[in-house]
Amino acid sequence: MAGKGRSRWGRLLPLTAVFLTLGACGADTGHVEIGSVPAGKLPVPKWPASSAAGGVAELAPGHDGWGGWWGVDQGWSADQRRAFWFTPQGSWMVPYGWLVVVEQATNQDRFIAPANMERLGYIPAQKDIWNPEALPIGFTVTPGGRGKDGQPGMAWAGPNCAACHTNKLDYEGKSLIIDGAPSLGDFYRFNAELLDALLVTSEQKDKFDRFVTQLVSKGFLPADTPAARTELLGQMAEHQMWLAEYLRRNLCGSHNSKECPVDVKPGVSTYDAYSAKNDALKADLNVRPLEARAQQDAIIRANYVPLPGNGRIDAIGAIFNQVSGFNISVPEANYSPSNAPVSYPFLWGAPQSDVVQWNGFAKNASVLGIGFGPLARNVGEVLGVYGRIRVTPNDPSQWTVPDGTFEDVPGKDPRFGFASTVLTTNLGHLENWLSTLRSPRWPEGFLPAIDKDKAARGAQIYNGKTDQGVNCSLCHQVIARKDEGEPYKATLIQTSVIGTDPAMADNFLLQLNKATGLAWESGKLEGKHPNLVEFWAKRYGATLPNRSDALTTQVAGVLLSDLSDTVSAGRMSKTYTGSFDEGTDPRSYKARPLTGIWATAPYLHNGSVPTLVDLLTDDKKRPTRFHVGSRRFDPVKVGYQTEPEAGRQTYEYDTGFPGNFNTGHSGRLYGTELGDEDRQALIEYLKTL
Repeated sequence: MAGKGRSRWGRLLPLTAVFLTLGACGADTGHVEIGSVPAGKLPVPKWPASSAAGGVAELAPGHDGWGGWWGVDQGWSADQRRAFWFTPQGSWMVPYGWLVVVEQATNQDRFIAPANMERLGYIPAQKDIWNPEALPIGFTVTPGGRGKDGQPGMAWAGPNCAACHTNKLDYEGKSLIIDGAPSLGDFYRFNAELLDALLVTSEQKDKFDRFVTQLVSKGFLPADTPAARTELLGQMAEHQMWLAEYLRRNLCGSHNSKECPVDVKPGVSTYDAYSAKNDALKADLNVRPLEARAQQDAIIRANYVPLPGNGRIDAIGAIFNQVSGFNISVPEANYSPSNAPVSYPFLWGAPQSDVVQWNGFAKNASVLGIGFGPLARNVGEVLGVYGRIRVTPNDPSQWTVPDGTFEDVPGKDPRFGFASTVLTTNLGHLENWLSTLRSPRWPEGFLPAIDKDKAARGAQIYNGKTDQGVNCSLCHQVIARKDEGEPYKATLIQTSVIGTDPAMADNFLLQLNKATGLAWESGKLEGKHPNLVEFWAKRYGATLPNRSDALTTQVAGVLLSDLSDTVSAGRMSKTYTGSFDEGTDPRSYKARPLTGIWATAPYLHNGSVPTLVDLLTDDKKRPTRFHVGSRRFDPVKVGYQTEPEAGRQTYEYDTGFPGNFNTGHSGRLYGTELGDEDRQALIEYLKTL
């Protein structure tokens, strides 16, 4: 089945390339669209290719009583960093003005106050032209599109790739920003607490009064009138249901929706309610006698979705629920719990790789000089994190839609493809910028110096030149820093070989909905050609061959809707230029070069191992419970502190349940049988990569 999903992408490339070459020469690429400034766009900073020297420099002073940070040289200037942090992709998570002024559910502090963002694992940022309202890093503003009447709509805030792929580590009172590193943000807690904040604001008069006053004061609401208040309350009620639905489909799927504790009631902590449900399920499982567990185990696990916590998300599951359920109006049939959360991958080296994603399903393919693979992958990502699309069915009379909703995709239907909020040209810029990002060097002076003698011994171990039986380079090739901009082919390792948790790879391959045992319904896509342009291909019937078909069809619809933008973005997205392997086992995970690996804890694809020391320990002796979310860096174990931390929301990781297993990557070849001295030598070498 996975072979079909992968070949679908392959068939789409040449077909789309033909259409793209018929498009215009391309849109203006000297600006990015951004909704936080009156002009709706900002010029792209100069982005000359530069080598990363690895030095440490102070990037930002403190602000509003909040500390500043240092940065390690990764080839980007401070201006380039801020462009990356705040260039929107088209995510409509919440109206911009609402996010700026809404208070937290339990107090009068702003939701985006620096202390609250830090508590949730996100990085507070200073005000400037890119970020005039001091949103945290990675939270951006999409311009309001023009409706069918030609009038501009409200601007929307939502994440871009920097929200999940920028991190800050703390050591001895200083903070270090690392671009492209996996975030420690808790995205579901952010979603749930934002939902709670809006619910309480709409129900409590004093909060709502302050909310309206601030919206008017900052120009997000024209005037405080009874009519404006009534309209605003209606919009808030609509959006609260929409946010709740996002959590419900991903945390519970469709078959558990009636018991899903996503409460649309003020004063109730949505996140804590769901966490309590999971705790009860786990407790029930743990107390059952062994002879009774076999039968009950499957039932309980079917209802248990591991909360991703800090630094993880089941992005593929969330994207599939969006494109194969919500977007095509078949939620009850096609929703499936997003129960395979994975760590956010680090981004340096991603544009140069032949394939991306943990299971390597997305190809960085280019056709006729157009980087369609990266562009398509990024469009899919936007659709999974609050990007909106208007899928037009062959027979509109069979599908009713609400009239006048303020959340509708603006504008008319395009002649080809589907209207969406995706900012395609901006995606091209972001991918192009990432191709110049380099891995962070271990920042000596900020962190303790590397022991060069131990590192030399570790290099011999890593490359299989000792009698220890270890050879990391068999899977993780070493790339010299001067060659980081060159294309490379990643190694895909079967889950049966590596022994790590297979949930993510297995979920991608699902032919049937595990909850219903039925095929995925095609909904609004029924009667459509698979990629909209394969006119000779068989149209979709009542069901889809795979959920990935819904994704590729909608991605094609976005790209075909504006060929000028697609051509421009595709040219900027062109990165990998090598060949591709066909026929690889789809039940595999990607082993990539380990440049900058010291900055990417926790480890394994699902974040189940907290430090490099733990990774080089037999999997039966690794920690089974630990806390994630602390930024306090441990330069000896190479990872973050794993104890609860006062004033910070951390997540207790339990490795005893599916999706969270910490097994695999264990044995002599993987270095878990090394003595203490050799293990430390190998770690010292890993710090140098």
